[in-house]
Amino acid sequence: MTIVSNKIAGAVGALLAVTAVSPAFAASGNGTTSVKILRAITVTKTADLYFGKILPSATASTVAVAESGARTCGAGLGCYGTPTSGAFSVVGTSGEVVSVSLDSATATLSDGASHSMTVNLATTTAALTLAGGTGTFKIAGTLNVGANQVDGTYTGQYSVSVNYQ
Repeated sequence: MTIVSNKIAGAVGALLAVTAVSPAFAASGNGTTSVKILRAITVTKTADLYFGKILPSATASTVAVAESGARTCGAGLGCYGTPTSGAFSVVGTSGEVVSVSLDSATATLSDGASHSMTVNLATTTAALTLAGGTGTFKIAGTLNVGANQVDGTYTGQYSVSVNYQ
């Protein structure tokens, strides 16, 4: 039995030696890594949303200023002066697309005392391609004027967000 065992052990050892020097069936490849660094976005207001001068009436009504700057004066109200839509300029990386959104769809205007009005805000620009690294968009609004609204200068603020897509 010892002779058979030695022959088996020798065969196993030879098999292991052949297996250890056999070439592996493996391959290798290369990958690429990259990054595009974007310029920080800046947003600058270039025009205020201005409804002009309004003479209220005994009935509540609205005044709308479109993105084009055109104004629609509600029933019973008198509208004077030149209105403007809100306007913003965006600077960032050329050719990139940015999303545009209002942080809130409404803003409150106050006379600094206890009188206020609300504005419903809107923009038709949801996305913008920064041609040459710049772009612009406008904000429209509808002002809710109360019945016999107290006279005075009413102001308020709203904010917009611009983000790379």
